[in-house]
Amino acid sequence: MSSDKSVEKKQVVSFEALLAQLAELKKYIDALQNQLNQVQEELSEIKSSINALTEFKDEGVSEFLAPADRRGYVLIKASPHYVDRVITHVGLEYYAELSLDKAFEVLTGREKEYKGIAEELQKELVRALNHYEKLENLVNSILVQAQQARAQQARGTSS
Repeated sequence: MSSDKSVEKKQVVSFEALLAQLAELKKYIDALQNQLNQVQEELSEIKSSINALTEFKDEGVSEFLAPADRRGYVLIKASPHYVDRVITHVGLEYYAELSLDKAFEVLTGREKEYKGIAEELQKELVRALNHYEKLENLVNSILVQAQQARAQQARGTSS
């Protein structure tokens, strides 16, 4: 016998198990999409922060609006006395007073990190969606075969 021939493994799985796997995969896809959305929102916030620092550094802003709360329900007009140092989120729940250049460095590092996370999530999402599509096609073909078998059976009993 030649070892070049690949042996095809056949596996028997119940239809209910296929449906359960399809449902679990859908939950996983939804969770991945939620994670990706959160990472993209974080990336958007980081880019906004970088843009704000750029404006402060390049244009010498004399007045700006600062949120008094996390959601921005209240904004306060502010005039910076000097903008050579800013308080920057450095990770977890820590903030540090940094020079503008160091703040840019921290933010661009976090941006790079989140872009990497987003790319990995996107790849995993594509893999999961491809698997879901294959599984869904298998379930649909089983349903079509079952309908055809019932139709043949009905024609056979009516003769």
